[in-house]
Parts: sequence; C-alpha cells; structure tokens
Amino acid sequence: MECKVCSSTATEYHFGIESCRACAAFFRRYVNSPKQQTECNCEMDRPPCRYCRMEMCLKAGMMESSEFIYKNKKVQQKRDNNPGRSNGSAPDTTQIALRNCDRIFRALGNYSILGKERKVVHKTSAAKKVDFFEYSTISIIDSRMVWKLLENSFLELQNLEDLDKVNIFSNFYPKWTLFESAIMAFQRCDVHTFFAANGRPAKQITKFYKDCMTTEKRMNDDDVLKIFEPYWNSYYGHVAYPLFELKFDKMELMSLLGLMLLDPGYINISNECQDMCHKLRKIIQRELKGYYLERNLPIERIFKIYEALLLMEKADTWLQEEVHMCGMYNVSVNEEFRRMVMAPKL
Repeated sequence: MECKVCSSTATEYHFGIESCRACAAFFRRYVNSPKQQTECNCEMDRPPCRYCRMEMCLKAGMMESSEFIYKNKKVQQKRDNNPGRSNGSAPDTTQIALRNCDRIFRALGNYSILGKERKVVHKTSAAKKVDFFEYSTISIIDSRMVWKLLENSFLELQNLEDLDKVNIFSNFYPKWTLFESAIMAFQRCDVHTFFAANGRPAKQITKFYKDCMTTEKRMNDDDVLKIFEPYWNSYYGHVAYPLFELKFDKMELMSLLGLMLLDPGYINISNECQDMCHKLRKIIQRELKGYYLERNLPIERIFKIYEALLLMEKADTWLQEEVHMCGMYNVSVNEEFRRMVMAPKL
C-alpha cells in the first residue's frame, strides 16, 4: 500500500485513507493545534510548509471537519503537556486516546451512499410486491452497486485477480441478500416480511412461487406450502427473528458485512485472496472490539457477531436448496442469480 499523501509506504488506514504513520501523526497534531496556519509559508520554511502539508492531507481524502472528528472520534484529543500535574478535578475523558474504526466507518459511509444510489436505479414503487423471479432479478441489478460499495470500503479488493473478485463476491452476495432483508425488517419493525434489495416486500408465500411458474405447470397452494414453506420458516426462525432480538447497531451491521465477505475458508479463492481475508478480518475484529470498549459495551457481544455469521452460513445452505427445488418445480429464477447461489463455496 502507498500513502495517499506522500507516496511512501502506508501502514494502514488513518482518518479515512491509506497513509503512513508520519502523515497520520502530522494530521492529528495539526487538527488539535491552536495555531493553525492560514496561508502558505514555503518560502520561509522548508517545503512543504505545515499549511501545504495539511492541504495535501485534505486533498488525499483525510477527514478533519469537527463534525466528523467528534462524531466518529477519529482524531485524538490534545494531551495535557504535563500529565503528572493534577488540579484535583475528575479526569477529562476527552483527552483519552480514542481507538481507530476507519474500516467500519468507511463501510458505513459507503452504505449510506448505496441507499441514495438505489433510489435512482430502482425507480419502481416500493409498495409493489415481488415474486421470486423479480426478487432474484432485483438482486442482480443491485449486486453491481454492492460490489462498488465493497471495493470502496476495502480497497485491497481492487488488487485481486478478476477470478478472485468473481468468486469472493459469489460466496458473499446470496447471504448478504438474506441478511439485508433482515436488516430492513429490523429497521421497519416488520420482522414478518421478506424484502428485496430495493425495499419491495415479497408476495404471500404461495404467490411468491406460483406467480413465476408457467400456467400449464402451476402447482396448487397446498403443494407450494409443503415444498417451500420450510425454507421460509427456517429464514424467519433462524435469521430474521434472532437478528431482530440481537438489535445490532449500524457499526455492528457493517462489521458483519466485512466479516461475511472476507471469509478465508472459501474453497474457490486463491491463496493470495485468503491471506488478504485473514488480514482484513483481524483489522475489523480489532476495530469492533475498540468500538465496544469506547462505548463501555460488553466485549463479549462480539460472540453474538460470530453467532450471526454461523446463522448466515446455514441460511446460504437453505437458499441453495430452495433454488435447487425451484429448478425441479418450474419456478423461474434469474439465471445469473441461480449460478451465483449454486457456486461451490465451503
């Protein structure tokens, strides 16, 4: 990785971009300095002067606005020059060095952008209900935007070979469609409804399958329920309801997005891709633990994150079985979605 500010070797993400420790330290000191330069001073000082160096940081994408800093707690607050001196008052907690959550915050910001893009791309009425073929087609349309979100959140994905990009996304995306439906249900307090990627609800279970069957081979309601209702019960009982009860916040949901994507156990990815997944997973886990510590949340809550990941692996298996049954009983499914779901994974 290359520092986006000075082009030297970057260590990791700082304040929203890949940067070296020196540029990150300068940025932190400058933001907290009471004496910030208001114009270039390169003629009197060795270039780049502090003003120009700060401009380079901002142009590269470092985020320094007070709203971002204090809301996201990225920049360490100014330290007491004499920490041994005490005036007898309670310690100022704003002077404690805050933990870095760059990766998770980046994903959260890009997820917000995805919501805006969806309003432009998916122009149909959110009130219109969908059948399975419509759900799978909407998912494929949406998948392009989700991949953009992932590449912008985890820049290392851009350096992967094309085959690894296809495989890691195929492993991730079917699970994500189920997981995001549960997110929507949680946000709308409507845990009994299944949602497509554009926010449209699914039709009643029999119509969800029958409406994308050819007329001459259409099944009766009882047969549809006998074959497909177990998959719905599994989704609600083991995915939607548990996630609703866990009540993950936005930061936890974005952590799950990253951990769900970056699974080094997939059999169809290269060794290089596996190494990248290991590295990024450790970063996300470290950031998530820091997030819990900053907010005085029980660190054991991270085990609920792992529990959710296991649930999604089961859900992916159920989805594979469901799509296989659709092929047997003449239920139309978008072919690209079918190939993605049925790809060998673990």
